[in-house]
Amino acid sequence: MDLILSSKKADKTIVEVEGVGGYYTWSSSQFPVLSQKKIAAGLLLLQPRGLALPHYADSSKIAYVCEGECIAGLISPEDSKEEVVKIQKGDTIPVTLGTVSWWYNAGDSKLTIIFLGESSDEYTPGEYCYFFLTGAAGILNGFPNELIAKSFHMNKTESEKLMKDQSSLNILIKVNEGIQIPNSSNDAKRKLVFNLDDAKPCVEVKNGGVLSSVSGKNIALLGEVGLSANRLVLERGAVLGPIFTADSSVQLSYITKGSGRVVIVGLSGKVVLDTKVEEGELFFVPKFFPFVVEADERGMELFSLKTSPKQVYGELSGGEKSIWEAASPSILEASLNMTPDLTKSFKSKIAKGSVIAPPSTA
Repeated sequence: MDLILSSKKADKTIVEVEGVGGYYTWSSSQFPVLSQKKIAAGLLLLQPRGLALPHYADSSKIAYVCEGECIAGLISPEDSKEEVVKIQKGDTIPVTLGTVSWWYNAGDSKLTIIFLGESSDEYTPGEYCYFFLTGAAGILNGFPNELIAKSFHMNKTESEKLMKDQSSLNILIKVNEGIQIPNSSNDAKRKLVFNLDDAKPCVEVKNGGVLSSVSGKNIALLGEVGLSANRLVLERGAVLGPIFTADSSVQLSYITKGSGRVVIVGLSGKVVLDTKVEEGELFFVPKFFPFVVEADERGMELFSLKTSPKQVYGELSGGEKSIWEAASPSILEASLNMTPDLTKSFKSKIAKGSVIAPPSTA
């Protein structure tokens, strides 16, 4: 298996507008594992009053707000109803394929959103393909004026003006102060949004860190598209793992803050990745490959996509869910070639531990 797993920062600029923002991706040419495994990532940066024009894409994904405040609108082709939500740091929201969405920076500081999800192999494997409704790159520009006039019940003059007004718009714009952005809906937010930063942790270890997750249990739409996600916060020197995805899914992780080390072990116990990672980088974990994440002196925070509606991991570390803890003492004694006393001590220490380990005090 030829997988290049080295961590990467976004290397491809889709658009960048001074004073407005930019959209950046990880190209499949520089990060080929994305196209091989049909996953993708994108990073949206918007300054205050910046707007990403309405668009849809060929793949489903999960958005996570790294910083800032946003008002987002989503229109599903199934019901053609616009759902408007206000989201902030820590919020996750699923965006399904074919759903039209727009994103507006409603705060007074920079907005950063990371999108992680699946990709289609129809056009550009490993990258999202976007179709903008409006703007210079919008789909309206591809149709003749006379057809636009008929479709929208316009006369020729109105159609020509509509098309001309589109030609000067970038896909990211700054909204004039006089334009009123739609109000958000609390009902839509309860249905579509889940905050990972404030969620009750799945795991919490003093001086170690926290692990929180979102799945179909929290947002029904995630169960339908077969995706889930988690947020990991590691304190200085803390370690997660070793763990592995136990349901044939893969994991794609984005470092939202700090830095540290990632070690992934593959077939026959061979190390396939042992590298330093830092804020803004992306790394990939193949299915069933055990991995460890260690924070350095700065601590580290990650947002990770899992290509499964469930958060199922095999834990090879400490804690009550540890595979070592579940194994029979005699099997461990034989398999690890240890004495009975050492086996007993090993199981005792495993039982007291957790999937997140604080810095060693030894």
